Amino acid sequence: MTGNSKLTTNRSEETLLRLQEALRRLLAGCPERTKHDGRISISRINAEAGLSSGAIYYYKEFVEEAKEILSNRKSSQADDSTEETLPQIEKLRLQRDKEKRLKEEYRSQRDQIKSFCDKVVAKNASLEFALFEALEKIESLEDEIRLTRVIEIKKVTPQ
Repeated sequence: MTGNSKLTTNRSEETLLRLQEALRRLLAGCPERTKHDGRISISRINAEAGLSSGAIYYYKEFVEEAKEILSNRKSSQADDSTEETLPQIEKLRLQRDKEKRLKEEYRSQRDQIKSFCDKVVAKNASLEFALFEALEKIESLEDEIRLTRVIEIKKVTPQ
């Protein structure tokens, strides 16, 4: 029985080391088993350590330490992030304003192009109609010429 409890203690120590290494990797920003998105939670530590779901909760002391580390990290990040987010928010606002201005310019250009196209189509239609009228006139004049007989006028000389 003593051998079995030794095995359990060794396993517990190994698991605790795995949890500590997982927390260290996540805090360092180089996870091996989870996404690298900067978020850290108890379940993410558990997943990074490669443990089955909820296994971390058997190590209550570690969970408490981890929660404390995470809350300290969040409060320090909140201080840093407010300083960083102001310029970031300003950049996003500038980008939004630029996109809005570009969108208005593109709409204006689109409207100008539509107007130009409408004028071209109207001019083309009037030219086609003028051509149609000219062809009709030419056809009617050709018909008139065909109907009219031209007689040569000869000078008659008296004999």
